[in-house]
Amino acid sequence: MRTEKGMQIFFEIHSGLPREGPGDSRSTKRAFALLSDLPPEPHVLDIGCGPGMQTLDLARLTRGQIVALDNHQPFLDELSARARRAGLGSRVQAIYGDMEDLPFPRASFDLIWAEGSIYIFGFEKGLRAWKTLLRAGGYLAVKAGGAGERYVLIIQRTR
Repeated sequence: MRTEKGMQIFFEIHSGLPREGPGDSRSTKRAFALLSDLPPEPHVLDIGCGPGMQTLDLARLTRGQIVALDNHQPFLDELSARARRAGLGSRVQAIYGDMEDLPFPRASFDLIWAEGSIYIFGFEKGLRAWKTLLRAGGYLAVKAGGAGERYVLIIQRTR
């Protein structure tokens, strides 16, 4: 699927959808409620954010800065416009990038969120690679699954 043609088909099929992964705002809030001891203003990375419905949920649930990363500029443009309209534009930064080659130093984030995107990279590879970006005590929250499947939430806390 990571071929240029495969990605073109993926984006064509997903164009105009408000949310790209499984779940909804309620499930994002429920998952976030499982996190304890986050700093008052956590630094959050949303990997594979798509048009950013969960990104905006995370911004509403925290007072922190949210970095939203995707490799499809139209999704990022849509997210930026939504964040501005919601009054969250100063706390949501949309960044074009590749989840397999993240441009951040080690221990940069208190929370890494990947809602329905880790399958693109590979579950085990994603957990191993992304975990290095967490600060001590940080969380890696991943949702996986598809339509008609029960999705799985994995929350891993670093020491």
